[in-house]
Amino acid sequence: MEIPFSFSQYTYPLNPSATLIFQLEEQQEISLRIYNTYGQVVHTIYDGQVMKSGYHELRLYGETFPPGGCYARLQTKNGVLQRTLVLSTQQS
Repeated sequence: MEIPFSFSQYTYPLNPSATLIFQLEEQQEISLRIYNTYGQVVHTIYDGQVMKSGYHELRLYGETFPPGGCYARLQTKNGVLQRTLVLSTQQS
């Protein structure tokens, strides 16, 4: 069964920000959390939030996340999608 949402990250790596984009084919309850590399929740963006169908865009800023990397996990009634977010440590 195909999961009726997509999940994209633009501005990779997360330096200094990223835009997470997801699309829902129907209104539903979602959870979106950011985890560190140890699997610990470092930021809860949505927790059981009912979202309308359609396109959703969310801007994340690197300074709020742990250095070295983390991942975003989007959970809906139809499944879970997870994407790695890498924080660049290079200085311009």
